[in-house]
Amino acid sequence: MNPVPTLVKAADLAAYSPANHTGTSNVRVIGPETVGATALEVLIGTIVKSHGARPHAHPHLEQCAYMIAGTGESEAGGRIESIPPGSWSYVPAGAFHTFRVTSDEPGQLIVVYAPPYGENPAHTITEPDPAVRARGDVRVLAAATASGCAPLIGRDTVGAQWVEVDAVRLGEGSTLAWPARRDAEQVLHLEHGHVEARASGQRFELVAGDFLFRPPGADATLRCPTGQRASGFLIKGRLPSTASH
Repeated sequence: MNPVPTLVKAADLAAYSPANHTGTSNVRVIGPETVGATALEVLIGTIVKSHGARPHAHPHLEQCAYMIAGTGESEAGGRIESIPPGSWSYVPAGAFHTFRVTSDEPGQLIVVYAPPYGENPAHTITEPDPAVRARGDVRVLAAATASGCAPLIGRDTVGAQWVEVDAVRLGEGSTLAWPARRDAEQVLHLEHGHVEARASGQRFELVAGDFLFRPPGADATLRCPTGQRASGFLIKGRLPSTASH
């Protein structure tokens, strides 16, 4: 598949039950089979109360998740972190951890893997291995509220090597340049509002819940129409050939 800018709606895709989880239904929105991505995988997960991910680690993948609805908690290194709605968690490669939903309502999350996971058992361990060391600490970060584009997850904030997440907030009638990255694939997830995007000469209209995938090198601009406000996230996965290992 030759990657091109692509608008993806999670409601159009089939759900599956991920390995090493209970009470969980995932939809793979961005990945090799949906848009031809090679550096990034993005899922929408729905998890019922007291269920989630059993203990595990991804030795060669970074993982982060955004709590859209409900509340959860993650345990790593003997420390339990509460994850309220509107916050991101970051799990570095090699970090042994668990996750479960603590709210009565089902938890809904955006889950990001860089590079893609694809349910490949070779990318997961379920028992601690002395040869696998965490490349950092599990972190929980509140989403930024300032206008424009604000970095949340990256090298400077959490020491991430392959994944970056920026919070985006646009006022009515405002525009935002979405710079090209030749070293990364990029995804815009619109959480609230309405955005008009132009990427590689194509025009896209995004509403809440939509994802727009951009391959490396594709220029784009974002515009919030008059009478609207919009917010969401720019999710970036660095290409394996450019990432620092």
